[in-house]
Amino acid sequence: MPITSWKVGAGGTARATATMLDPRLIADLRAARRVVVFTGAGMSAESSIPTFRDRLTGLWAQVDPMEVATARAFRANPQRTWDWHVQLAEAVRAAAPNAGHAAIAALEQAGPEVTVITQNVDALHHRAGSREVVELHGNLLRLTSFVDEEAAFAAASPTICRVCDGYAVWEHCDPYAERGDLAAIELRAGPVPRCPGCGALLRPDVVWFGEPLAVDAIEAAWNAVDRCEVLIAVGASLEVEPAASLPWRALARGARVVEVNPVPTALAAQCHAVISGAAAEVLPALFAAIWPER
Repeated sequence: MPITSWKVGAGGTARATATMLDPRLIADLRAARRVVVFTGAGMSAESSIPTFRDRLTGLWAQVDPMEVATARAFRANPQRTWDWHVQLAEAVRAAAPNAGHAAIAALEQAGPEVTVITQNVDALHHRAGSREVVELHGNLLRLTSFVDEEAAFAAASPTICRVCDGYAVWEHCDPYAERGDLAAIELRAGPVPRCPGCGALLRPDVVWFGEPLAVDAIEAAWNAVDRCEVLIAVGASLEVEPAASLPWRALARGARVVEVNPVPTALAAQCHAVISGAAAEVLPALFAAIWPER
């Protein structure tokens, strides 16, 4: 059972949060030198970015992800996949970091070394000012080339394009092209653009269904979790591996784990504190209770 479990409703304050927390837990959290904040879709929901997995309002309740978020879907109909991501990118650009994002960024000024590990692709942590951000599932507003692995493996000598770092099997690839041109291309309405270096179709730099996480991202996440004394899981459903295992890994290594979520997950029974509430309301109060001097 968790040491502390409570709900923070409308009007919750830092003082109320402080009285609810177990004093021993406050002391442990305050003494932590390394903190990981692990965030999922619920973190950005209050910035009006729809979640993916909500049964009624989630993006996957409106469209089959196999038709818009897989390499096979892009191969079959690049324009449809691009157009769907353009709509999502427009929502992301129109959104602003909420008070929860700001509280996490401000936590860096309180003293502990803070690493944000996020499953979100909206870059709101960066926009809020967080410096150490591990994007497990990529960044929607960043582009990369579409690597048709079937074609690449079939090619006698695939070329690594220095513009997009992808395997280019097109004869007109220039392996010595400069990177700068790719940065000027954005995820906007219109025909699917091509890499100026190798001619490959461009795609959002996000992890689609059936694709592995980037090795450098998951290794950075494991390293941060292995070193932290505190992990705060915020708005994560903990349904998608390998990200879902990160809080459990922290628990196994002796870290204090706090869950902040409107609906408790399977992790809740093992956490040191469970706070049922919205991230934008809970996090400022929680951090003010633990680190009042910041």
